[in-house]
Amino acid sequence: MSRTVWSCLEWNLEFFKFLVNYLRRERLVRDTRIKVEEKLAFFLYMLSHNASFEDLQEKFGHSNDTYHHHMKHFFDLVVPTLSLRFLKPPNHDQVHLKIERDPRFYLYFEVLT
Repeated sequence: MSRTVWSCLEWNLEFFKFLVNYLRRERLVRDTRIKVEEKLAFFLYMLSHNASFEDLQEKFGHSNDTYHHHMKHFFDLVVPTLSLRFLKPPNHDQVHLKIERDPRFYLYFEVLT
């Protein structure tokens, strides 16, 4: 991956490598003619810069069809899988402490009996 592309991501290199290794180990993203590092890089670049496929084509040099294929894979498989593994849904029976302790907000969360 070129330094220009890497500098655009503005990510911690160690965390990026950890994420690449995790995606490989869990077989969520596989190396093809495009390596996992580059797939993750253009996915993150697209999200962080609100980039179009044309922007990605200028920055990374692949066809729009290639980006469409890989973005669809990330949004259909990778993101939902990571969400299920790492995101914990909120407990709807519990009010956040900041709201509960502030009488200005808690009034709206009290249950009328």
